[in-house]
Amino acid sequence: MYLLPLLSTFLSSFLCGSMFARLFGHRGSIVISIFCLLVSFLSSLLIWYEVAIASCEVYVDVFGTWFTVGSFNVYWNIYVDLTTAHMLLTVTSVSFAVHCYATVYMKSDPHLNLFMSYLSLFTFFMVVLVCSDNLIGMLVGWEGIGVCSYLLIGYYSHRLSAVKSAQKAILVNRVSDGLLLWGILWVWWHTGSLEYDLACLSTQTSIFLSLAILIGAMGKSAQIGFHVWLADAMEGPTPVSALIHAATLVTAGVYVMTRLSVFYDGVIIVVGALTALMAGIFGYFQADLKRVIAFSTCSQLGYMMVSVGLGEHGADAAMCHLMTHASFKAALFLAAGVIITSAGGNQHMGRYGGLSAIHCSLFCFLTLLVGCLCLMGLPETSGFYSKETIINLSYVCFNPLADYAHTLLVIAAFITCSYTVKLFIQSFFYDFNGSDFNVNPVNPSPNLLIGVAFTVLLFDIMFKIWTGTNLLSGILFFVPWGVKTLPVGLMIAGFLTATAAVTSRNFGLMRFCATRWGFDQLYARTIVQLVLDWGRITWGTGDKGLFIVNNLYGRSSK
Repeated sequence: MYLLPLLSTFLSSFLCGSMFARLFGHRGSIVISIFCLLVSFLSSLLIWYEVAIASCEVYVDVFGTWFTVGSFNVYWNIYVDLTTAHMLLTVTSVSFAVHCYATVYMKSDPHLNLFMSYLSLFTFFMVVLVCSDNLIGMLVGWEGIGVCSYLLIGYYSHRLSAVKSAQKAILVNRVSDGLLLWGILWVWWHTGSLEYDLACLSTQTSIFLSLAILIGAMGKSAQIGFHVWLADAMEGPTPVSALIHAATLVTAGVYVMTRLSVFYDGVIIVVGALTALMAGIFGYFQADLKRVIAFSTCSQLGYMMVSVGLGEHGADAAMCHLMTHASFKAALFLAAGVIITSAGGNQHMGRYGGLSAIHCSLFCFLTLLVGCLCLMGLPETSGFYSKETIINLSYVCFNPLADYAHTLLVIAAFITCSYTVKLFIQSFFYDFNGSDFNVNPVNPSPNLLIGVAFTVLLFDIMFKIWTGTNLLSGILFFVPWGVKTLPVGLMIAGFLTATAAVTSRNFGLMRFCATRWGFDQLYARTIVQLVLDWGRITWGTGDKGLFIVNNLYGRSSK
């Protein structure tokens, strides 16, 4: 049973992407992928029950020794503890919902078999990452999801913007992955082991290792400085956005940091707090529906990073927020896909407004509403419990940097409420361009698989409200009443601000914030241009010159 999540996802990818896919056709590939992901989801649910409820941790030797270096052996092993069980259930549930949704969203695509194969392969490598018991196995899954993200973001290869976005994502992650690999090698050099337990490291070594592995996690989790690929990844299909930005690729960095719990450093707190504030500002000034949700993901990842830097309880709170965020963020992306389809493929929020439940179904309207409320942190929602716990922990933590992080997180919470309400109002209430969608209503017929996807995510949200997401809140009874109620007041203030801003066309810092503080321009004019110049010089004096000399020498000898 513990191998079923791995076997079923790999079997789905192999059958949908191999030569056998021609025998099955599109319908056969749809049935195979959904059935395999359903098996993966149900087996993960049983694994979660045995590990979380029955307190039964499992260690499985899969293939024995992988390779040997001297007296050092690396094994293919699976270790399922409480953290792995939580992450495994989150990944498979969201992936199952995305697969169901993708079969309808991509039904007219001529290469549907290949797309479903990529999705299943992505899920397989994510399961490898979370189930591994050592850093080498984790690195295999880490690199696997990186390659699959490149294939999925650039799936529309006929579009130049999609190809450039995929290249940008893989290149930015190459920098961070290189430092992560360097950190793993350093761990092996100093300890002779690649297990997650690194408590035997010295203090000085831990500082350098924490920086290397932190930068590796920053690339995958799109922290400040490495965030430039995240919004451009929206060039991929909407199911890709839901899978990458909900429970899989972007949360891999947070998962690794919670696993390496010895690396508590003030740098993590600073990076996370600045990311939360920066991404919130960027999301507020975006007009593209999917990019707003993408920057909200980046902002929430900043919350998780801050929580990881707050100690053992902070790591638990980060995992709680990771689980709750995965459910409602996937629901937001899938509902956004239905809205975009209902609007004729238009992603600009300023051109919606006339949409209603007639065009994108009442189920989609309610799903988007629930996702927005959870993202805002409405009391008694899953997002409220997990986010409030992180904010309160940053207030009571003895780390001096936590006080500044608390202030930035509170401001980020206010901005989150503002752009979330702005998104919802622009999608369904205000009409800016004067177009009347009621003239030719799209009125898409309800689809069973989209309903299944929405239902799985909504039940997941409700399940996390009632089980385990607010356990850490019980230890925060000594937090002052004003601090605990501050996020609720900021939510109301954000609602009022959004309703005022969405009807106004005068934004003071819009141009600067809409260009995302010029990070892309800065990189393009410094690092990228410098690398291209060096490549041109080496090509002209090295490669080209070498070939010319060899050709001339060959001709003269003849």
